Amino acid sequence: MKQILILGCGYVGSAYAIAARNSGHSIRAVTRNAEKIEWLESNGVSAFQGRVDSSEWYEFAGEDIDWVLNCVSASEPGVAGYRASYVDGNRFLANWMLRTGFEGRAIYTSSVSVYPDRGGEWCSEKDASGGSTRARLILESESVFLEGARLGQATVLRLGGIYGPGRSFLAERIKQSQGVLPGVGDYYLNLIRLEDIVSAIELVFSSEVCSESVFNVVDDHRLLKAELVAGLADKLGVSRPIFDGKVGEGATSRRWEKGLPANRRISNRLLKEQFNWIPRYSNAFEGMEDLVSD
Repeated sequence: MKQILILGCGYVGSAYAIAARNSGHSIRAVTRNAEKIEWLESNGVSAFQGRVDSSEWYEFAGEDIDWVLNCVSASEPGVAGYRASYVDGNRFLANWMLRTGFEGRAIYTSSVSVYPDRGGEWCSEKDASGGSTRARLILESESVFLEGARLGQATVLRLGGIYGPGRSFLAERIKQSQGVLPGVGDYYLNLIRLEDIVSAIELVFSSEVCSESVFNVVDDHRLLKAELVAGLADKLGVSRPIFDGKVGEGATSRRWEKGLPANRRISNRLLKEQFNWIPRYSNAFEGMEDLVSD
């Protein structure tokens, strides 16, 4: 049995907490969400309400932790929220590791948003550029984490777009679209289902020391957004929506006011080679089939 500390118990952290508890591990979880405390404790997880970007959780965490999972989300959507939760949060985690002499395994769930547009070409872990302010902050947070956990075995998992039970936004948008979706559909999606994220975390924690420290966690087959939308519409039994093509000024969705999304296919080859990881859902359509309802 391992003593596991989880910082951030949102969609991913909660799922891993339950999986780890079901495997017989002891879990301590830190979350900002007061409503989550009761749910976690009712599921056998010791929980503490607090911010990761502070030292208020140090006493709760203790000094006997074997594994650490930092999967905190931004405290607010703007740049300030990114810096507080990701950069400052990892600094406080690094300080806790130094104070306690932590030499165990640590995982930080980062994001594939660090990769720039590549015109639909493939990119690997070495292609991160931090083109936007948010991307630069995420890369900075990765560096802070890796340096802070240097006495142990530290791994960064860059997650693709997350979906899964209770989180199938695209299908809901299609059902509500009235035949039209905002933006464009001619770019690749790099997605991953929740259960496959949990399996990747489990593999990394239980494996021997590896030669790399940063890995992409995405499924096996990239789909253009238009392809996935068409397939989901057919499954839902509704007409295939068209895209309004509006980006930038005049866009019909706030998401598209910032312009075109990055078009790149992100490789999961390194994760599969290092850990023999095989996603249960090889592509997003396969992964969303049981999530859509008639």
